[in-house]
Amino acid sequence: MAHMILKSLLIIAVLSISQLTFASSIHASCEKSEKLSFGPSWEERNHYLPDFMRVSGVASGYLASEQVIIEFDIETLSESAGTSLIQNNQSISKAINEMKKVGVEESELTTQDMRIYPSYRQEYDEKTKSNKSIFEGYKVENKLIFLSKKLDLAGKVIDIAVSNGINKISSVQFVPTQTKIKELKDSLISKAVEDAVKRANLALQPLNYEIKSVKRIDIENDSFGRNQLYKSRSSFLHSSSDDGDLGDETRLFDNLKKFSISVNVSFIIGKKESI
Repeated sequence: MAHMILKSLLIIAVLSISQLTFASSIHASCEKSEKLSFGPSWEERNHYLPDFMRVSGVASGYLASEQVIIEFDIETLSESAGTSLIQNNQSISKAINEMKKVGVEESELTTQDMRIYPSYRQEYDEKTKSNKSIFEGYKVENKLIFLSKKLDLAGKVIDIAVSNGINKISSVQFVPTQTKIKELKDSLISKAVEDAVKRANLALQPLNYEIKSVKRIDIENDSFGRNQLYKSRSSFLHSSSDDGDLGDETRLFDNLKKFSISVNVSFIIGKKESI
């Protein structure tokens, strides 16, 4: 009887050990499957993220001026709006007729942005000890624009305008054509990126690193030279000595326009692979 009990207990023990071994195998298999399904942890993935560096590149170019743009502001003031408008038109018409005599074509002249409005001036009132608005009439503002490829006429046009009462010149610009500007800017973008690549390679060389790929390119700056300035005979008389031969015509100063493009390039980098 005791022999039978001992044999039964031995069988139960063997079965228990087998079950534990099977459960451990299943658990290990699940862990392995889980690792294969979900891959490396966040820490492991973060550790192997590619390195990158950000480098700027610059490129510049020059274009010769091919056209001139001059903007004149004409203002007239009169007691009635109609009279002020007639005076304004007369000033512009007279100046245009004189400009045509020196070779300016009508297609090279345009007017725009005309405004008519009541004008007031501020005066201090001694009785009330405060400022008060005094109606002084109706003001008419108009803009005359000269746009031409005849650069040599710029000085004459200004002199004619001033001699006919148009004494407010808002801007004088010597600029290339828009087609030439676009062509140059497109080529400068490529050159600026090439400059960034060159700088990156120079920085990476002593570190035994190299460019693997490009992450991002940003065009940061797109600029060109300032507008040209002019000087009339009267301003020369105030700033120059009496020895110079000034002549009667307004002198304009023009030079090449400088255009610049800058870019920021983010490169993906890595250790150089040994051959």
